[in-house]
Amino acid sequence: MIKKIIFIFTLTLILYNVSYTQVFPKFSIAGGPIIGYSRNNVDELNAELKKIGIPGLSESGFLALGGRGFIDVPFISGLRLGGMGIGFSQERSVESPNNIIKTVKYSYGMAGITIEYVGSISEKLDYSIGGTLGIGTLYIDIHQHSKDLQNWNITLIGGDSLSSRNSNSSRYSAKVYSIEPQVGIGYQLLDFLNVNLNVGYSLSEQSNWYLDDVLEVKNVPSGIKSDGLNAKLGINVGLFVK
Repeated sequence: MIKKIIFIFTLTLILYNVSYTQVFPKFSIAGGPIIGYSRNNVDELNAELKKIGIPGLSESGFLALGGRGFIDVPFISGLRLGGMGIGFSQERSVESPNNIIKTVKYSYGMAGITIEYVGSISEKLDYSIGGTLGIGTLYIDIHQHSKDLQNWNITLIGGDSLSSRNSNSSRYSAKVYSIEPQVGIGYQLLDFLNVNLNVGYSLSEQSNWYLDDVLEVKNVPSGIKSDGLNAKLGINVGLFVK
């Protein structure tokens, strides 16, 4: 009886392994953090900030952070689907001679789905061609505060008219719908650990700009948008069957 059980168990394992390699010759399901680089064109935004005396934002790009997950689609060789989210922000401040501190914070966050074809270069090295379809929001926060507010006096910000206030804040935002063609390369460090580098270019269509999500703002310079070169380094932990 025991021999029969061992025989049936062994035969089941053999058949399972054979059928699995036939149906899933290559399969991955994994995810992890992303460290990225985004090079948006900020020339027009910096020109606007210069008008109010705020130093320009970086023209060399922004550090972006996020995360990603993906799965290889069974029965369709090379097709990989996934989801991701990533964003960045940068802040600049200046103090004017009349004790007014002016600050701008430029930020962008997006989430999207990834569609890729993945092929093998070697046992540990692969390449990918695909893209990301995303939706996000671009923000420009501008703040102005009097240094008088460093000393507690509730009446300084409690006046009935806006002109009596020693501080003000404005948030401009626009919805962003993007498509990002990209190519990538991945390397299998360990059986459960993969790293991949994707490089792409984001092309976007933006909604109207709004102030504090209430007032529609017209005549915003058209060059203030999230288009630009992107690079993403992903660290992926999961199941990888080669």
